[in-house]
Amino acid sequence: MLVLTGLLRVEVPSAFAQMNTGDITGTVSDPASAIIEGAEVDAVNAETQQKFSSTTNQLGRYLLAELPPGMYTLTANMQGFKQGVAERVALHLNEHLRQDFSLQLGDAKESVIVQAVPGLMQTETAEIKDVIEHQQVVDLPLKDREFLQLTLLSEGVVTPPGGTRGDSLQQTGTLINVLGQRTGHNLFLVDGVSVTDEYFNNVVLDPSPDDTAEFMIDKTNYGAEFGGKSGAVINVITKSGTDQLHGTVYEFIRNDVFKAKNFFALPGPAPAFRKNQFGGAVGGPIIKHRTFFFANYDGQRTRQSLADLFSVPTLAERSGNFAGSATIFDPFTRQPIPGNDIANDPALHLDAAAVALLAKLPPPTPGLAGQNNLISVQKRSYDNNEYNARLDHRLSDRDNSFLRASVFEANESDPFGSSVLHEALLPGFGRTLKTHTVNLAAGETHAFSPNFVNEFRFGWMRVSGGQGDPNAGNPFALQYGLNGVTANPADMGYPQISLSNAFSTIGSPAGLTSRTDRDFEFFDNVLIHRGSHGLHFGAYFFHLDFRPLFPNGARGIYTYTGSYTSNGLNTGNPLADFLLGYPSQAQVGIGSGAENARTSWAHFYFEDSWQAAPNLTLDAGLRYEYNANLVAQADQTANIDLVAPGGPAFVVADNPANLAPGAAQLALLSPLPIVSASSVGWNESLLIPRSLRFSPRVGVAWRIPGPQEMVVRAGFGIYTNQAAYSILQNLAENIPFFLVKTVTNSSAAAFTTENILAQSPTGAIGANGVNHDYRIEYNEVWNLSLQRVIMANTTVEAEYVGSRTVHADSATALNVPVPGPGAVQQRRPYPGLAGFTTIRWDGWATFNALTLKVTRRLSSGLSFGADYTFSKSLDDASDAGTTNAEYNLPQNVYAPGLEAGPSSFDHRHRLTANAVYDFPLARGSAGWPYRVLGDWRGSGILIIQSGAPFTVNLSSAQDVANIGLVDGINVERPNLVANPNHGPKTPAEWFDTAALALPAQYSFGNSGRNVVIGPGLASLDVSLEKKWSLRENQALQFRVDAFNALNHPNFDLPGRIFGAPNFGVVTSAQDARELQFALKWVF
Repeated sequence: MLVLTGLLRVEVPSAFAQMNTGDITGTVSDPASAIIEGAEVDAVNAETQQKFSSTTNQLGRYLLAELPPGMYTLTANMQGFKQGVAERVALHLNEHLRQDFSLQLGDAKESVIVQAVPGLMQTETAEIKDVIEHQQVVDLPLKDREFLQLTLLSEGVVTPPGGTRGDSLQQTGTLINVLGQRTGHNLFLVDGVSVTDEYFNNVVLDPSPDDTAEFMIDKTNYGAEFGGKSGAVINVITKSGTDQLHGTVYEFIRNDVFKAKNFFALPGPAPAFRKNQFGGAVGGPIIKHRTFFFANYDGQRTRQSLADLFSVPTLAERSGNFAGSATIFDPFTRQPIPGNDIANDPALHLDAAAVALLAKLPPPTPGLAGQNNLISVQKRSYDNNEYNARLDHRLSDRDNSFLRASVFEANESDPFGSSVLHEALLPGFGRTLKTHTVNLAAGETHAFSPNFVNEFRFGWMRVSGGQGDPNAGNPFALQYGLNGVTANPADMGYPQISLSNAFSTIGSPAGLTSRTDRDFEFFDNVLIHRGSHGLHFGAYFFHLDFRPLFPNGARGIYTYTGSYTSNGLNTGNPLADFLLGYPSQAQVGIGSGAENARTSWAHFYFEDSWQAAPNLTLDAGLRYEYNANLVAQADQTANIDLVAPGGPAFVVADNPANLAPGAAQLALLSPLPIVSASSVGWNESLLIPRSLRFSPRVGVAWRIPGPQEMVVRAGFGIYTNQAAYSILQNLAENIPFFLVKTVTNSSAAAFTTENILAQSPTGAIGANGVNHDYRIEYNEVWNLSLQRVIMANTTVEAEYVGSRTVHADSATALNVPVPGPGAVQQRRPYPGLAGFTTIRWDGWATFNALTLKVTRRLSSGLSFGADYTFSKSLDDASDAGTTNAEYNLPQNVYAPGLEAGPSSFDHRHRLTANAVYDFPLARGSAGWPYRVLGDWRGSGILIIQSGAPFTVNLSSAQDVANIGLVDGINVERPNLVANPNHGPKTPAEWFDTAALALPAQYSFGNSGRNVVIGPGLASLDVSLEKKWSLRENQALQFRVDAFNALNHPNFDLPGRIFGAPNFGVVTSAQDARELQFALKWVF
């Protein structure tokens, strides 16, 4: 048998590469390099023994298309020639491999072995992507074993700045920004079908590493097959069964014994902490070589003690005794209450609702007095279960199919509220968070001929859950006679009580969200190979039923200021007002914020990959997308139009005469006319339909031969983005379907806690808007890269990526007066309306990045990757909603151009590195030396990231410009008198607070958006694993993972509200060092 050296080039990936599979192509020639037509080329999967065949065409080229990822043996056969064999050809997700054969004359029973050299170069496309194999997925130390942690190994990916981690409704890992795109601009797939919740544009399935065959993040310049989002395409391929029964059983454990205390932990013992992740997987044959199964379960249980500081009334104060405090006065006589004790005034009585709420609070911590007099330790719990089952079946030599079902459920209980929302709820008033996802995926690939292949996929998903309250359903209002609040049992609970910063807010969270969404989708892709052209075209159909509920403020929000226990010369006592039942103001949300809506999409694409020369590939494609506007089926939406014919109006989808009785009652409170959409020339979606969504893509890859091969790649593409449908929730929160009613009490205390919300609203009516002139957001991306082999199994790469985003969805405020003296409401353009926010479609962004990257494929037991990225991201808003880094609302709505500045995810510098190493100890030994010293493996992940900017705003009490608050927010900013980033950068003062000053009265501050840089991130995660081989292909693995191994404090954002007590002060940090121990049985 002859052994020759051949070349296996990884042409990763073709611009028309498959979403779940890959392909192998090449030429077959004779010893004189003449092409051979009609040669048979076969590929046999090493694990399933499935065989795939092709025949060379008139150009001597063959194509093995739509192959499942895996290890293959390739053979080339032609009468009169020896058989050519290429062994251990590794095909990865979405790869396009090239394997050429040069056959020798002779007997076909003889074979020539072609030793496949690992392909290192991406030679066929301008795509920017990374593929991570199963072994890396299970070897690397991934905190919480979340697959999204893998994205952080890829260049151009950043995590949100400290203090803004995650999303309040995402329970499947961190959010990411990819190449300057917002966190909600990524498309998440499992087995090529979407697991993206279109309500929030986040991922709602979390495949376990033991269920992950391969992971891909395709960041830009991907083929026309992909679309719908302008960011990355992230695809996880689940494992399939093989011809042998294999599986794992495992448990990963973390606890407080091996967890360092947080930098800001309160004095005392380390808080209790237990985290267990456990599960198993099994797969094997049902029918040898034809039908296979794979199933897994992964569970997580977390119990964590949290400590927080609160300000609560003393037991004496709760009974109405304010001895030792400022004098309180009778609300009606304005005479001092004898002894400062309400019990001494026979004309006054304690309010029963107030007494009941205060009785629910724990007493102050012994030894603590004044503010922050309660240290509360409560338990946070998080339970997670995921089930997956997959069936693969080969219908015939031309047909392969699969079916997968997955269930993900997460239940979280946060005793102090959402850390993402930075809530601080008193003990007994927490928040719950639930997600329940069911996802089905099916696919069938049929080869009509070796050069004509069709792939069909189907996906179905149901997502439910949201933000809840452990006290939901409590009939507190009914028991204590609170009128005007919700009577819906599902929305009942405790009201929210604000005591003007004198004490911590009492009661349950006011904002609740739930949704039940269902969608289904079809994909059909056709691949035709003709000579030097690979033609790829197909269609995609998607349908969504969208059913959110947002009963905001349904239980009532009551504010007590102390004005009724004051004699007009001092501030009184807010708690005394509460005990007597005299609120200064109250609000309630009337309506459910329901939006029973639906939409359908139809997308089509065509692409040609042309091998213009042996070392030159040109790709060109075009994608067309039609996304119908979301339409509410029960006419539950309204928009506000300030430029409607006949004057400003609320526009409803249906005829106002058809309003339900509840909506008709709210309509009577409207300060504007209520008109039908048809009367102002609108359709029932209340947005202008936009049907033209064309997305062209072009790319070129030029391979420069030489002793050390090099490739130059360049590309350009346009990618449209479907905004998260949650922003259209604004349309369900307008009169006549929803109203936040505000009632302000009179100076004579005419209303009580029990009856204030039964009164007619006082003051202006609010609104929520979405600009009717809907525009389609798109992102133009261009890239240039150079890749070169520098040594065996190692490449270096230099990349440049630039982009420009147009028509991004952002928020602005309307009905805002210009700065000046006088009452705010009378100076608004429409005095009957309050200031309100609206979604606009004219946001923009730019991004530029340079990356240096080195990659080593596994060789001699070592694989590693490292990259450094210098980038700059600019925009006029980084989100359509408020984040902890900025409000994303312009300071001066009449000069929005002044909002240009760094993105809130503009991390200028980022370095990442990862490595896996098999220690060579005791290699070749036997007996106890090998059992003790052999089979050790180490791995690690290093991430260093510079800080991101944030915006400094004035407090709600500092309305210097006198323009009023917008949804309770003061968008005004201070003056910048020096560079604030020259501060000491300590937790006590992160930036120079003296560099900012209060503006002159009736003027805006000159400080721009995101001028202060927050703390950076530095983290090293390492793992050490030992394997013991057991009998019959079994092994036992023990590993130790250390997350943040160096225990480096990674601070969250400092206080950014000018003049607040914590202004410039860092008060929280990400997790300190944690050790994790694991045991896994592999069979």
